[in-house]
Amino acid sequence: MTPGRILFNGLLIGAIAIIGYFIVDQPTEVDRCVRYVPVDQPLIAHAGGGLPDAVYTNRLEAMDLAASHGFKLIELDFWRTDKGIALGHDPGALSPTTFEQLLDFLRRHPGIMIVTDFKTDNVYGLRRIAELAGPMRDRFIPQLYDLNEYQPVKSLGFPEPILTAYRKLNITWIFRANEVPLRAVTMPYNQRFLAGLSDHPVYLNTVNEPMAGYGLYTDCLIPASAAS
Repeated sequence: MTPGRILFNGLLIGAIAIIGYFIVDQPTEVDRCVRYVPVDQPLIAHAGGGLPDAVYTNRLEAMDLAASHGFKLIELDFWRTDKGIALGHDPGALSPTTFEQLLDFLRRHPGIMIVTDFKTDNVYGLRRIAELAGPMRDRFIPQLYDLNEYQPVKSLGFPEPILTAYRKLNITWIFRANEVPLRAVTMPYNQRFLAGLSDHPVYLNTVNEPMAGYGLYTDCLIPASAAS
């Protein structure tokens, strides 16, 4: 595909995406998990996993519940701080869970991996995780926000990353992403009509209703295997 064709397709898809943002239905937002619904599709526990009284907690309590539900992938939010890195979606309400407690959680659950979502300098944060986790860095799946981060992050010894598009204002990334080894790509729910353009597995975020055909970042869905 020529550069001109890529640009034209990108502009066309970008225009469609902008229109879709306003006309495509949005996922139901939750502030807690009233119930947990088992589904048979790839799932990632969002922000540690939903609790009966809260979501977005990134707390050990949520991770333990996600583990009991059978999750193998748990996404966590991270922030750069003066002391290094901290868990939490909001800098004003960081999780009390420490990084050492997170490593201990991984030791207790050898089948689980952590998907990172840095809210601040991503490459710096992943470099700190590599330093602090040592040989356990292979239990962390880094999320990238731009393909320019691929080589610096890959050189740190992590598994293949996930490229996430929720910070992107255009859709031209999808053509470049198809040329790079990735574990998956993540896109907002209202851009799901673009999934067919990806050569990689596609996850949507954040979805709390069964939705076949995609992987999902979720608070309140759980793996069907846990209910069998």
